[in-house]
Amino acid sequence: MSGAEAIVILGVISAVLSIIDGTKQVYDSAKDARGLPEAFREVAGRLPIVRSILESAKQHIDKGDIGEDSCKGAKHVVKACEIKAKKLDDLFHSAIPADGTSDLKRYYKAVKTYGKGNEVEKLMKKMLEDVQLLACERGMNITTKAQEQQIVKAITEVSAVPPSVPEHVFQESGFTNNNYGLGTQYNAQGENIAQGSARQYNTAGGAMHFGMD
Repeated sequence: MSGAEAIVILGVISAVLSIIDGTKQVYDSAKDARGLPEAFREVAGRLPIVRSILESAKQHIDKGDIGEDSCKGAKHVVKACEIKAKKLDDLFHSAIPADGTSDLKRYYKAVKTYGKGNEVEKLMKKMLEDVQLLACERGMNITTKAQEQQIVKAITEVSAVPPSVPEHVFQESGFTNNNYGLGTQYNAQGENIAQGSARQYNTAGGAMHFGMD
């Protein structure tokens, strides 16, 4: 009978496996993936590597080959992988809506919501590093030498993938407020109020030129 730590990690691994299957299905069912950055194809092609390592871990834990201490030590790695898998799945769904057509604008918006460093290729690299850590965890013994080499090769290849989000997308500015002079300025989302003799200038990122009063 599995111990408490084994039960927890088995639940997390099962969740990640389900997420990975869903993500791969989204990509495979895309009507036209040609409009997507190369990173999507590269990431989708390496999801099975992550899946195979996690499936191997699951089988070893199920059979009782891995002790409670090892499960406890590996738990944080698997949970970290789950977080990345959820983000990756969300990004694939954003880029490939239900109708199967690609939508880069939605993808860019979703990545910006998570922040730079959460592009699909970056998440994939981190997930591969997670399963690499899992394989190296003391007492796990879940991978063959060939699988370990496969992980290293995949990390190297994903690291060389061209960025899926151009740098300028992250540099696009939002709303800017400038308040000059005496008085109080109140800022709320979508609303800016200056009181007293304060001068308020609002710009959505364009240039502003001022002459003499």
